[in-house]
Amino acid sequence: MGIVSTAVTKFRTSILIMIFCVLAGILGRASMPIASNPNVTFPWVNVVVTLAGASPEDMARLVAKPIENRFLRLEGQEEVFSVSGQSYTYVRVKYDIDYDIDQAILDVERAVGEVRNQLPPEAEDPRVVEYADNDQPILVYSISGFSNLRAGYQVAKNIEERLEKVPGVLEISVDGVPEELLEVSVSKSKLEGLGVTLGEIANAVRFNNVLIPAGFQDTGSGRFAVEIPSVFETSEDVYNLPIKASGSKVVKLGDVAQIKRTFKDPSSFSRVNGKDAITLSIKKRVGFNELDIANTVREQIDGFKSELPQKLLITPGLDTTQFAGDMVNELQGNIITAVVLVMVLVVATLGLRNGIIVGIAIPFSFLVTFGVLYYVLGYEFNFLVMFGMLLGLGMLIDGGIVIVEYADKLIDKGQNRLEAYKNSAQRMFTPVVASVLTTVAAFTPLMVWPGMSGKFMRYLPITVFVVLMASLAYALIFAPVIGSLFGRRKGQKDESNDNEDTFLKRIYKKAINFSLKNPLETIAYTFFFVLLVIPLGIVGNYGKSFVYFPSVDPWIINVNIQARGNISPYEAKNMALEVEDKIIGLKGVDDVLMTVSNSDWGGGSGVARGYILVEDPKTLDISGFEVLDNIRNQFDDNAGYKVTVREVQEGPGQFTAPVEIRLLSENRALIDKKTLELRDYIENNIDGLTGLSDTTPKYKIEWKLDVDKERAYQAGINLFEIGSAVQMVTNGILLGEYRPDDSREEIEIRARFPADQRTLSSLDQISVNTRNGAVPVSSFVKVDARQNATSLNKIDGKYYHEISGINKPGYNLYDEISKIKQWMKDNDFEDSRMEVRFGGLTQQGDEATNFLLLAMVGALFLMFIILVTQFNSISQPIIILMSVIFSTSGVFLGLTISQVEPSTIMTGTAIVGLAGIVVNNNIVLIDTYNRLKIDFPDKNIEELITETCMSRLRPVLLTTITTIFGLIFLASGYSIDLLNQTVYEGTSTVKWYQAFGISICWGLGFSTVITLIATPALLMILEKFTNWSKNLRDGYSS
Repeated sequence: MGIVSTAVTKFRTSILIMIFCVLAGILGRASMPIASNPNVTFPWVNVVVTLAGASPEDMARLVAKPIENRFLRLEGQEEVFSVSGQSYTYVRVKYDIDYDIDQAILDVERAVGEVRNQLPPEAEDPRVVEYADNDQPILVYSISGFSNLRAGYQVAKNIEERLEKVPGVLEISVDGVPEELLEVSVSKSKLEGLGVTLGEIANAVRFNNVLIPAGFQDTGSGRFAVEIPSVFETSEDVYNLPIKASGSKVVKLGDVAQIKRTFKDPSSFSRVNGKDAITLSIKKRVGFNELDIANTVREQIDGFKSELPQKLLITPGLDTTQFAGDMVNELQGNIITAVVLVMVLVVATLGLRNGIIVGIAIPFSFLVTFGVLYYVLGYEFNFLVMFGMLLGLGMLIDGGIVIVEYADKLIDKGQNRLEAYKNSAQRMFTPVVASVLTTVAAFTPLMVWPGMSGKFMRYLPITVFVVLMASLAYALIFAPVIGSLFGRRKGQKDESNDNEDTFLKRIYKKAINFSLKNPLETIAYTFFFVLLVIPLGIVGNYGKSFVYFPSVDPWIINVNIQARGNISPYEAKNMALEVEDKIIGLKGVDDVLMTVSNSDWGGGSGVARGYILVEDPKTLDISGFEVLDNIRNQFDDNAGYKVTVREVQEGPGQFTAPVEIRLLSENRALIDKKTLELRDYIENNIDGLTGLSDTTPKYKIEWKLDVDKERAYQAGINLFEIGSAVQMVTNGILLGEYRPDDSREEIEIRARFPADQRTLSSLDQISVNTRNGAVPVSSFVKVDARQNATSLNKIDGKYYHEISGINKPGYNLYDEISKIKQWMKDNDFEDSRMEVRFGGLTQQGDEATNFLLLAMVGALFLMFIILVTQFNSISQPIIILMSVIFSTSGVFLGLTISQVEPSTIMTGTAIVGLAGIVVNNNIVLIDTYNRLKIDFPDKNIEELITETCMSRLRPVLLTTITTIFGLIFLASGYSIDLLNQTVYEGTSTVKWYQAFGISICWGLGFSTVITLIATPALLMILEKFTNWSKNLRDGYSS
């Protein structure tokens, strides 16, 4: 209590501290980076190993298996996932979401070092890479209209160099252009005519493109560097390279080949709105403001456009910062609107002077929160931080209202304002602290929420915690200081109307009188009504699928094209063209970005994938889901390929499908068969799932070249020479690399035959030198066609396939999963050699539900301890906690009436947080009652309870209404911004928070009404029982 007295007495120091806190908050808010989503670090570590020419089976056996075996012994790992494809193996180690990422990287690097000697010597050294959420681009620009690929590529590289200098830009990826190549197109006829072999070409390049550090020469009169030019710097160096000498004649590489700087054969294409394009994907650094980065990038791009040829276009595509900016502006507008409403209500209720003293708590608490979040916790300004502030808005003035009201009563009793505010803060110190701590206690378990959901959501409870702690400091320290300087003086008229006999007070007094005269009947009616509401709420929400995270109108839609067989990049491009033609021009479609690429990632048969950007929903007369349905209706499976269209998930489950079914086994053939069987059943029998995809590998025809090693040995040739001859008709022999002045990357030098000679039948015309002269390669090689998987996927050392899908509107996802499980049971689907795992958002939702139930129990336990400590009683805290039951009933009632889709995350979080909010009303009532019992021991219980309820009616209603006002518009489905004078209905921001807002508003409102009636009755019953037990003990003792 001494701190309160000191703060009021040393008011100048207190004011200076307050100014410092405000300035720190202003600077913190100005410096806080703005981000669309919370910055969640995933402790996942990736390892990539390449081995040129190795098949998926060889990569899985020789590379993936020894790495997996070692990683499975790592401490703290939860899952080891691998995919092995042609010439590569990718392994991802997943740790618990709260595991230290730096320690994870060290552990993985150490394990890789231990296993390196078990890998093939020819394999490149494993690369260990940390997974980063900021790997996703925030901006994508496309370049189109170029006359030739090199012109467009040069423009892209120039833009890349310019944008890399923008502060906060981490990386810029250029896609749609193959890697550069210095092609040595060798003439077979010239090779034979001049007697040059492929080995001579390879050796000439290899031995003449080596950096030679010649050292220094000390002459005694000086020290000079000695240089031997030994690396290629231009294509002319390669052209003039001597490869063979015959007498006085020297054969140069240019004599047997045409040399030109070009691009590798395209394996992928980038397309934007139906046109070939080069795309630039811009990624941001962690901790930088993505809105500032985007604005600077746009300015740089606009400035660059004036330097471009007339036909060349740079157009914006994907822009996640626009979504972030809209959400930030919308939530800030809602916060400002809520602040205005709360201030109007407080001033109208408490009067101008007292209203301002109470209302200063809002900007002060918010600014302190900004300072703590930025300078102490290093947080970004994201939507969960803003929503935490919006939620805390109505609660943060509770303490100030209590202090100011009680100070006014002391002033009415004759105290001057300095003594009144000091005494008020000291008298109300315990109930105000207890009130804030009980609210904080409800949010405390949410701060330690495990898993991805917790990592994502904990910004909300931490923000609420900081806001409430700041408001507590204001209520107990700074509000008394301001009140002692500017509050109502003794003898001045009370500006509030609390003493007026209003209609509401008369109605409430009648209700209290009935409650106190008939306490048992009142409690019976109350519990009958409450217990009736809960089953009605359950019935009203029955059949609804509790979504993991609120469903919002998609602004970005994923499209994936799948096909089986040996699909060339150009065939895949034609498929993408057909898909684009059906999408472009549909209502609501803004942009279509496609990447044509045979993707073996995770198995499956993807040949192209892309994004469909939806027009701004604020200007669109149909919803994003209707746009999604219109796109889906354009496709069937009869075109020779399958098109899967899905909305991009928002929130912590953005990388997960609603339903994921994994089949794991050491028997590949078994899960191949079972996966196809399960998918066939789901497609034909489960109506509630759509957008199905699976990771069964696509089997392609590949040419196997069996070398007759005995015959080759007899002829005096080795596998390297035969392999080099074969490479001449495929990708070419890698001769080396060089770095020209106009390139920042090394460019490969590859030798191969001209395009019209690069066929397998050409092996008959390719000769190699043997002891018996030149012999066709085909004499030693037998060519066979065979079927082979393009990739092999494993989890924890077992092969796996996954079937994923999304639920259709109107279907209960859990019911659909139950049908699948029942079918598995009825048809003996499961096998002792196979493991079946159900995952996806349903599993994450179940995990979140289990945690939230534990969090609720933990919150109630913490609150009970705090209340028992405050009241030194068991019975009164039980009465206080009864309001939690009332609030839960209100949540069910609100969801039933509003028919809003319940959300596991948002609704569950609201119920837990609500427990800490609703008890405040009971704390105020019971604390006042206990104080009146001490001050007026001669009054009967009924009078004391009536006086308690009537004196606390206004603060109880005021704190309840201010909390509801903060969320009322979002709960109603509207976003209202008074500052920008805009009103929107059903926006993404609204849908994100509507279930949360409804839960808080209905739960708090319902609980408050019931509490004002039931708590007096429970107090009366408690007093009667106490008196009866006392009389009973006195009777026994006498």
